[in-house]
Amino acid sequence: MFNHIRMVVLATNAEGSPDFFLTFADVTDTQYMHGLHYDMALARAEDEGYERPMIAFDPNDAAARRLHEVVAYLDVKHT
Repeated sequence: MFNHIRMVVLATNAEGSPDFFLTFADVTDTQYMHGLHYDMALARAEDEGYERPMIAFDPNDAAARRLHEVVAYLDVKHT
């Protein structure tokens, strides 16, 4: 049985800017335990034209849990 894992890849887009690539990985429990979902997400990002440096994370990683803090931090009000 496969688990459908939502993944995010922080990578460099075609314009050379940092960008988020949203994807998924369908993996078995064993594949998940070995971290293959990260490899799958990175490969999909590369297939879509994203370039290194790249890092992938899933909903259980600290980066995902802190995204709301990042959004709040970047929400600067312009006067």
